[in-house]
Amino acid sequence: MDYLYKTPYRIRQGKEMYHFSCDSELLGRFLTPRPEDTVLDIGTNNGVLLLYAFLHGPKSLSGIDLFDEVIELAKENLEQNGAFGDLRVCSLQEYEGDPFSLVVCNPPFFTSTKESLKSRNPYRRAARFTDTLTPRELFVHSRRLLCSEGRLDVIYPHEMMDEILSEAESAGLYLSRLQVAYDHRRGKAKRALMEFVRRNEEHLHVLPCVYLDRLHEDGSYPEPRGTDDSEA
Repeated sequence: MDYLYKTPYRIRQGKEMYHFSCDSELLGRFLTPRPEDTVLDIGTNNGVLLLYAFLHGPKSLSGIDLFDEVIELAKENLEQNGAFGDLRVCSLQEYEGDPFSLVVCNPPFFTSTKESLKSRNPYRRAARFTDTLTPRELFVHSRRLLCSEGRLDVIYPHEMMDEILSEAESAGLYLSRLQVAYDHRRGKAKRALMEFVRRNEEHLHVLPCVYLDRLHEDGSYPEPRGTDDSEA
């Protein structure tokens, strides 16, 4: 059992499955679900992002992943922490459902044509390499699944920002909220946390930057609101 930082939750991680990293934590803490939100987690893995969302008490939780055993683990982790969701084995490209008001994804971003560089572990390969989900596919299909006022929250390497903003705009999604994570105060920008919406807004909300070497200095977390079981 592993402690999910900044939450009261603990989760189990499969030995061979992809374990959550600081990217998962950064994105989880970037999320701002509202009580009326319906949340979809793309590539839900062990359920980490859904539990971060659950902390805020959204209306419902949903998640998709490519592997049956991963979805079963995510269900177990949600249930043992009092959360419930509609979790399915499905690719984003094939997923059909009612529009969501918040879509979240900690996406793969490595690309390579050399098979020797890719993990033979299918869970880690899917989580790290864009073979099954390119940035273009992520934005096109996320927009398809967002309601008119919906938001998409993602995390990417900072050096990919130009590419990501271009792909998002091509799909009809526009940056509305941004937070940059640095390795330390005088270090390099490592990650960009971005929220996209369907309408091009005049103002961009830029949050205070985050420093990875100080990520765990404040151990407080909001009191969990929980999800209404009848709505989940």
